[in-house]
Amino acid sequence: MSYFRNALLYPRSVALIGASADISRLTARPLKFMRDHGFQGEIFPVNVSHDTVGGLKAYKSVAEIPAQIDHAYILLNADPALEAVEACAAIGVPVVTVLADGFAESGGAGIDRQKRLIEIAENSEIKVIGPNSTGVVEAASGFSCTTNAAFGREGLPSGNFLVLSQRGSVIGAMLSRSAAVGLGFKAYVSVGNEACLGVGEIGKELVSDPEIDGFVLFLETIRRPDEVKEFAASAHAAGKPLIAYLVGKSDAGQSLAASHTGAMTGGGRAIRAFLDGLGIYQVDNFEALAELANTLTLRERLKTRPEKATVVTTTGGGGGMIYDLLGMRDVALTGMSQHSSKALQEIGLSIKPGALVDVTLAGAKYETMKSVVSTLINDPTSGLVVAVIGSSAQFNPELAVNPIVDAVKESGGNAAPVVAVPVPDAAESIRMFNESGIPAFRTAESAAECIGVLLSPAPRYSPRQVDDTALSGVRRILRDCVQSRLLETEAGAVFRELSIKAPPSMQIAEDEAVPEPIPFEGPYVVKVLSRGIPHKSDVGGVVIGLHDVKSVAKAVDKMRASLGETQPEGSIIGYLIQQQASSLGEAIIGFYRDPIVGPLITVGMGGVSTEIYEDIAVRPAPVSVETAMEMVAQVRGFELFRGFRNKPKGDLLALARAVSWISDLAAVPRVQEAEINPMLIGAEGCGAVMADALVRLEGAK
Repeated sequence: MSYFRNALLYPRSVALIGASADISRLTARPLKFMRDHGFQGEIFPVNVSHDTVGGLKAYKSVAEIPAQIDHAYILLNADPALEAVEACAAIGVPVVTVLADGFAESGGAGIDRQKRLIEIAENSEIKVIGPNSTGVVEAASGFSCTTNAAFGREGLPSGNFLVLSQRGSVIGAMLSRSAAVGLGFKAYVSVGNEACLGVGEIGKELVSDPEIDGFVLFLETIRRPDEVKEFAASAHAAGKPLIAYLVGKSDAGQSLAASHTGAMTGGGRAIRAFLDGLGIYQVDNFEALAELANTLTLRERLKTRPEKATVVTTTGGGGGMIYDLLGMRDVALTGMSQHSSKALQEIGLSIKPGALVDVTLAGAKYETMKSVVSTLINDPTSGLVVAVIGSSAQFNPELAVNPIVDAVKESGGNAAPVVAVPVPDAAESIRMFNESGIPAFRTAESAAECIGVLLSPAPRYSPRQVDDTALSGVRRILRDCVQSRLLETEAGAVFRELSIKAPPSMQIAEDEAVPEPIPFEGPYVVKVLSRGIPHKSDVGGVVIGLHDVKSVAKAVDKMRASLGETQPEGSIIGYLIQQQASSLGEAIIGFYRDPIVGPLITVGMGGVSTEIYEDIAVRPAPVSVETAMEMVAQVRGFELFRGFRNKPKGDLLALARAVSWISDLAAVPRVQEAEINPMLIGAEGCGAVMADALVRLEGAK
């Protein structure tokens, strides 16, 4: 086990710098909590004003401590905290956690403090957690080195997942909510504002810990996406799931966007897409953050079972509610099989056939419930059995909880797995279920979310390396580009280098006449060429459906007159005459370099309605063709091109290939945005054609 991991979670000695002698103070909590929870390591308080703290000898500085310190928790204000970090660096403390605020999050002098903190860490061997960290806890050893009041409870239930939280208060919330229903976590790390080490760096170091089965992440943003990518890759390789709950949205990306893509993918959507592309489970319900970790323990047992659920209930209304919520999450639902029905009839139980296995009329009886559950879980056609319990969960657990627990206990490892949903407030029953290895849920919404995730394919980590030689043509074109916004002709050349097909076209100067004849057949499209007009259709800069030279010339003349009055002099470079291609429909493909998570690729329904419907799929770029096909499958509007109501099928494979090729622009740092809208989808086997192109390079205003 690495030295960092030992010092972070399993220290033999801890310095509490700024520990208070006043037990009512927040800074007195870490010492009290570690003592209360039986931490066996040495604890050294550092306090310049007292000779003893909590009955222990107090030292004036960390340098005076007559032992090697593994982990120091600094409980001082910002400026003294910086001095203490320097003192820890001087004596080689491997891990230092900083509670203080007043750093970058406060602006002004705080930014300078954070820079100094980073300098100290970079110029020494220490690893800094925080600032703004409420501490680190390892439950089994009692190392509760935290100021979070929730850890003052009696006993710390332990588990196998580790919590990494960007909010200090959340580690206490996770402890209290999980402990209330018989669950726990291996450890809790409050990462603070991640000045030096963040979720990615800490996670990478902890993945190889054999006592950690997975990670729960409470996130507000992504600060160092490359580190998070490496963490996710390591966790995926180790078979350890990551579960994330995301709060907070950034609009920074949207303010920089020139394309439809940038406007649609900025902020929280970008972060969610980033996490999804890394194979990280995401939950929308805070309750599910703790409950999904417990639910995923059933995934291995489901591998040999059908991916469907059977709801058995002692309350028709509650069962119907869960059934409905599961249906809304597209969970495959099935009633009792004929095999199970016959087996129950043979022992004198007749359950009315239906979508639910409803035992309400049979009454809340131990033998009845046990027989029904035993029969269902031993039926080879059963997938997941969802037991929904009514009022007996609160008042008579011996009638409806015990029989389920006993049925599972006696069934053996080959039986179908069971989850439980008590409808009333029944914390004790939930605890009984969880402690018996039956995941149970406090709310119907969390139950539906966790069950939906469990019965869906696991999120896939799908990294892809770019063949850099394929981008040599793109780099050659961009080498001579001095403007940040490319003309459509220039952008089109970039996309053609990526193997994107385009219709025949020609360019004429701003004052040039339309040639006669036009060197390709119509019908024709005319577009204005200007670096200052990213969305040409918004200003009348596009005319379609022109059938001859005369109509093209007329359209150009009209465009010259109208745009000449609204656009700055000299801003119009010329006009593009393009063959109008036919298609089954339109798509949008967009590349966008998000300021938080980096390059993203998106695909969705194209045309002028793109931003209205926002029916798009987003992933971190680059993506493989396989991942691009998954993205295409995610866009509901593309059902129109899958033979919907016997209509012709579109070439969605060609669309996916184009998505993959364009995503390679992630390896060209100068490209900030690139978009084709619309991308014309041909009939199956006929390809996809670029109809309009936009590229923005680094430095756009």
